[in-house]
Amino acid sequence: MKKIILSILVFFSLTQNAQAQWMTQQSGVTNHLYDMEFIHKNTGWICGTGGVILKTTNGGTNWIQQITKVPDKPLFGIHPVNENVVYSVGWFGTILKTTNGGENWIAIENGVVGDGNYFCVFFINETTGWIGENNNTGQGDVKKTTDGGLTFTSSYTFGWPYDLYFKDSLNGVGVDGAATIHRTTNGGNNWQSFAISGSGDFYRVSFINNYTGFVIGGTTEILYKTTNFGQSWNNIGFIPNVTGYSTSIDFINDKVGWVGGTNGIYKTINAGQEWIKQIGTGVIYTITAVTDSLVWGCSNLGRIWHTTNGGDTLTLINQISENIPESFKLMQNYPNPFNSETNIEFSIRIKNKYKLEILNTLGIVAEILINEELNEGKYKYNFNADKFTSGVYYYRLSSKNSIQTKKFILIK
Repeated sequence: MKKIILSILVFFSLTQNAQAQWMTQQSGVTNHLYDMEFIHKNTGWICGTGGVILKTTNGGTNWIQQITKVPDKPLFGIHPVNENVVYSVGWFGTILKTTNGGENWIAIENGVVGDGNYFCVFFINETTGWIGENNNTGQGDVKKTTDGGLTFTSSYTFGWPYDLYFKDSLNGVGVDGAATIHRTTNGGNNWQSFAISGSGDFYRVSFINNYTGFVIGGTTEILYKTTNFGQSWNNIGFIPNVTGYSTSIDFINDKVGWVGGTNGIYKTINAGQEWIKQIGTGVIYTITAVTDSLVWGCSNLGRIWHTTNGGDTLTLINQISENIPESFKLMQNYPNPFNSETNIEFSIRIKNKYKLEILNTLGIVAEILINEELNEGKYKYNFNADKFTSGVYYYRLSSKNSIQTKKFILIK
């Protein structure tokens, strides 16, 4: 069979989010892109509606659309085992597999409308894996294979998992609608299902090791954490001021993670105690953190999001003097009141880690401007308040030894 592969040259947008360094890429398709995974910083795959699968081997410089021969199938899950073996699943009884990195895709199952819908796929090696399904009777189940998809066995669950993760051949966790956790200790032969929130959905689960994982969801977008591989979950807190719902989550370590959904992308650097909104456009279906700096997201209408610095705020701080000041001091901003931008100056006498934050009148952190180690000296930060509404706010500079707060007024 003659191979025809369309090379999609990626166009990096010249316009970046004013608050964070996320860039959009044009994928070359307008299909909704539901899932993406990288095996290392250079090679990754994305799947979506219309049977679309895209691949990069050069860190996203260009994406290649691969031939799947299922143009009427929405693909919701993709899982690369290595550079050669990749599985993808979707609605209407669709299971695809490649053994040569996507040059050829084989339809292990290729059903029709009315057949079961597959939402997620996870393999621990080339032959053993699991697929989450809503079957044609409306019952949720998990299909398992130990021979690379030649045969499957099914085990029923209370609902149907949207995402699955296995740490070995026996122990796995799945997440579901109605804030439900599924857990197995015998390779998926049986599942224990329990809800950890009153309502809302869990779409993704993120594990950083064999014990610690995170999910987010519920009616108030609450973050839950487990340290015993899903046996119990602790309520960490919620993301404030979220109007939509979260469809993706990925933590790179115990502290740093990202959440995406219908309300953009949020980041935490302290295990969910505080959140920074990094972008606020589009629907982010999946976030994949390759490192704490290199993070990817896929979205609706063929959009791919990408950051190489963790999505952190553009550097707007300048050291204006290296002279050691007499004391720790936070100055009044100028101008004040202000319309869009204002300058915040401060002096620090001791080299330390400092945090500069914006708070609302309730004392809730609205944005973290600086959270890094600074040398002795005098600094000036140019604060852009485009995404804030008119009102009274506070800005706070703190370290482990010192803290000072000032008030300013934004008038638009």
